[in-house]
Amino acid sequence: MKHLRFVFLAPKAALLLFATILFPILHAAAQTKTFAYSTSRMANEKTVDNGAPVESFNVRIMQLQKDQLLFQLSVDNPSNDKLTLYIKDNFNNTLHREVLPATLRFEARYNLGSLEDGDYTFEIRSGKTKLAEKSIAIKTQTMVNRNVSVIE
Repeated sequence: MKHLRFVFLAPKAALLLFATILFPILHAAAQTKTFAYSTSRMANEKTVDNGAPVESFNVRIMQLQKDQLLFQLSVDNPSNDKLTLYIKDNFNNTLHREVLPATLRFEARYNLGSLEDGDYTFEIRSGKTKLAEKSIAIKTQTMVNRNVSVIE
């Protein structure tokens, strides 16, 4: 009877052991694919032309080159709050999360070349409060050119 109990418990124990080994490996592999690469540059002070400091929270995102998916994000943070950047897809899945330093101006470049076509959102939060949201759409356009020539 003890031998029969071992036969029923052995597959469960093997499955539990396999899941215990496999889960950390899969979890680590899921973290290795990076969707956004940041090369940040911070400035401690930003002034307007007349020398007065900027007093409004402002977020700008622009594409650096028309044919590449390289974007520059600029965040003016006059109150020096600790902010968090989220890059989300159109299903509200967080693809990238980054805590921004508490500086007056934060600038970083993000390479979204590895992302699929779709709508993506750059979201700036202070704690649970959403301060700003900028959206971009990535669409691949293909054009077919057919050339016809008469051969005599």
